[in-house]
Amino acid sequence: MNRQGGLSTANVRNRPGADRQRGHALGAAMLGMLLDGYDLSIMAVVLLPLHSAWHLHATETGLLMAMALLGSLLGGLAGGVFTDRFGRRKLLFPNIFLYVIGALVSAFSPDVSILFLGRFLTGLAIGLDYPLVATIVAEYSQPANRGNRFARVNLAWYVGALLSTGVGWALLFTGAASWRWMLGSAAFPALALLWLRRGLPESPRWLARNGHPSAARAALARLYPEYTSAELGTQLTAFQGHRQPWRVLLHRVWLRRLVLSIFPWFCLDVVGLGIGLYFPMVLRSNGLAGSDGAAAAINAGFVLISALGIVYILSRLDRWGRIPLQSAGFGLMSLGLGLFALCSWNGWIAGIYAGAAVYSLGVGIGPSVTVFALAVEIFPTELRASAAGLATGISRLGAFISAVLFPVLEKSWGIPLVLVVMAIVALLGMLATLIYGVESRQKSLEDLERVHDRVATP
Repeated sequence: MNRQGGLSTANVRNRPGADRQRGHALGAAMLGMLLDGYDLSIMAVVLLPLHSAWHLHATETGLLMAMALLGSLLGGLAGGVFTDRFGRRKLLFPNIFLYVIGALVSAFSPDVSILFLGRFLTGLAIGLDYPLVATIVAEYSQPANRGNRFARVNLAWYVGALLSTGVGWALLFTGAASWRWMLGSAAFPALALLWLRRGLPESPRWLARNGHPSAARAALARLYPEYTSAELGTQLTAFQGHRQPWRVLLHRVWLRRLVLSIFPWFCLDVVGLGIGLYFPMVLRSNGLAGSDGAAAAINAGFVLISALGIVYILSRLDRWGRIPLQSAGFGLMSLGLGLFALCSWNGWIAGIYAGAAVYSLGVGIGPSVTVFALAVEIFPTELRASAAGLATGISRLGAFISAVLFPVLEKSWGIPLVLVVMAIVALLGMLATLIYGVESRQKSLEDLERVHDRVATP
């Protein structure tokens, strides 16, 4: 047994077929993240034909890119509170139905205002899903492999991004209405997600903490059929505890954790979404790609570099820890953006590509996975989704600001100065990680919330 009174995670992990029942939950979480990656990344390609069709000016472009992020901001805040209050299952399907509606509204938009509405609805649906997905991954995983599972889920985001780039590139050749097909295509992975989520059990941790011991035992037995009756009882005892009110987060210890979960993620989205959404346009406007198709292909190459970074840490995140990798990742992002900016000033194309590659690798080997994991790992069960929703919402506020301002500042300042600002933001993310870091590697969720025993509720 571990020191929390629960089962030895090594023994559970090594039993034949032990993870089979959890694979369903992991697959549902991965497809949810794939949908987010597909939805956000398809817009980088959509802008290319849409600009030609509707002649959007910089403000309209920024607002269009920002509407989904605004929806995600509101959805993250609401979804986290709802998931903690009513359980992890209640939002599994309504938010995906909402996404399909938003995708179809976007595809059939007669004008830019309706397109704004469609993008807002898709963003709202994804925002509702984010704290739910993060909580499912955390609560359905063992400490020994929880980091690996978070990495897999975030890798699915990049699979979605690459898939959307490929689909978008192929649809570019369908003519002036290609952007409509691109936006409508997002409904297909959403429908697949509806099918995959059927039959997922409620979180045993949530049930145990909310006064449903019998239901918690049944859900735990379903997720871990290899457990004996005694082992089920031992694990349920570890899950139970005193419910903590929201005001406990005002204590200094928890405020530090809030800063760790919110500020680095905010920095990541300010930089990552700004660069990611507009990178094909930057390539075209700076003469680095001769066609829309070439810009989409080059963009896919850098997305692939980030994905390879995640592949590299799949087996290392649970050994090396979240904080070292997050710090190193932000450092590489800042270094890469600085090189990108410097070479943009003097027109050194090879240096521009090298800087973009270093930046992309930095995103993949750390922050893209670790901010997502830390937002749920370091908070108690009854506040876990709410804290993740708060982090999601504020991070999308950063992405919203970046999406609105990036095209405007690029026109007034030029791309090199904008990249310098982005490099500084990435550096701030690294510093916040080092100052406020709480390592969650190889620790059970119950152990991570035992800070309750050491602090008083304000």
